[in-house]
Amino acid sequence: MPAAASAALAPAHVSIRTMITARAPGHNPGLEWWLRPVPALAAAHVALAAVLWARPGLLAVYLWYLGPPILALLAIALLAGALVESFRRRAAWDRRRAAGLAGLALVVGLVPFYRTYPSSHDGRPSGVRFRLPLDGPVTVAWGGPTRDVNYHAGMPDQRWAYDLLVTSGGRSTRGAGTEVDDYLAFDRPVRAPASGVVRAAHDGEPDEAPGAHRARRAFGNYVILEVAPGEFLFIAHLRRGSVRVGPGDRVEAGQAIARVGSSGNSSEPHVHVHLQDTPRPYFGEAIPFEFSGYRRQDGTLVDRGEPRGGVVGGRYVGEIVEHAAGGLRAGRTR
Repeated sequence: MPAAASAALAPAHVSIRTMITARAPGHNPGLEWWLRPVPALAAAHVALAAVLWARPGLLAVYLWYLGPPILALLAIALLAGALVESFRRRAAWDRRRAAGLAGLALVVGLVPFYRTYPSSHDGRPSGVRFRLPLDGPVTVAWGGPTRDVNYHAGMPDQRWAYDLLVTSGGRSTRGAGTEVDDYLAFDRPVRAPASGVVRAAHDGEPDEAPGAHRARRAFGNYVILEVAPGEFLFIAHLRRGSVRVGPGDRVEAGQAIARVGSSGNSSEPHVHVHLQDTPRPYFGEAIPFEFSGYRRQDGTLVDRGEPRGGVVGGRYVGEIVEHAAGGLRAGRTR
């Protein structure tokens, strides 16, 4: 082909190639790389929320632990990439970039949406009657159905957990609070809240003073009781050397099984109690449960109830309740 003819055809050839590329399905040369995953990330967030709120049981536990942080980290990474790319290219903001950034910010901002774990047992409390694990007036530090009175509400296995201690005038110490002996609850007898069989027990973890380095075992010294088929009661943060029962032992409601300690991940001496559907720590779904046969501070006798906790300004403002001796049939179903 003559050189002149070749030169004449070149612009047409380039123009046709440009048109084909521009019209190729799914190809958008103007779409920045960080914008492409945004719709998929938003769809994944919606899908995760839908599956969790369908309450699929143990699957939800794994999704709850992994899904929200992974989505948030991906969104943060894309946000950082978007800012770096825009600064590098000195790109002007337009509606497409603004929408992409808004979508990423929404995914990150919705992480607090996962505040309360949607257990498949919600609305179906255990039929077992539980007594308070401590005698005398007991302050509910944390307990109840909502996050404002129970910080455990976001944990799959501890959705309806209780932290119980002893207070006087809203304070749990009689001194400076630097040693475990300063705390009113320390070394009090811990009683089995219901009859059952011990499925696991652990002792030997030290009782740490507030602010000290915490052990790797979050529950510290503990006892796990099977109180009904598929219902396992965790009793934790017990004093070292005080656990009196072992796997396979049969215990009765009200039986002394240990003493209050400050072992494991414990802010101060107290007893932690929660009910879940597996004996494996952290990997199970919480089961709602109620205490039976207790008195409120005003003298009202409660047959079955869910006392509330709470902390305001560093002071314990939760309900103060007390086991009413002879006022219940602990361990029996309603």
